[in-house]
Amino acid sequence: MGNGTGALRSCPLFLNTTREIQMSRIVELSAPQFARFVAKGSSVVMFSASWCKPCKEMKPVFIALEEKLHSLADFGKIDIAVSPTIAQMYSIRSVPSLAVFHEGRLLKVFAESKSVSALKKAIITELEDAS
Repeated sequence: MGNGTGALRSCPLFLNTTREIQMSRIVELSAPQFARFVAKGSSVVMFSASWCKPCKEMKPVFIALEEKLHSLADFGKIDIAVSPTIAQMYSIRSVPSLAVFHEGRLLKVFAESKSVSALKKAIITELEDAS
């Protein structure tokens, strides 16, 4: 479900091994890429920051979500320190936050910690309601 965002770049926050790099479809987004990425289809974006310890702890959860839901949505990550205007535009006040989009429209932001299964269920519900 590519969104035409150009070449994928590895994301050092999420990708530590060659195997993970080859298997991951998580796109590291810049501010100029963001609107195009969320405009088509469904997407889940993690708002994070390189200095954020909870963001690093969220890494395995986000990777697991991408592995389970990649057929339903594209997955991306944006660093709020590098692209603060995007976070402000969507009223992201804490990191990590997961934002669910459908055709450019923000459906839901998850800022609280949840398990993979709870987030998976909540994301699926949001996407089904949007369709």
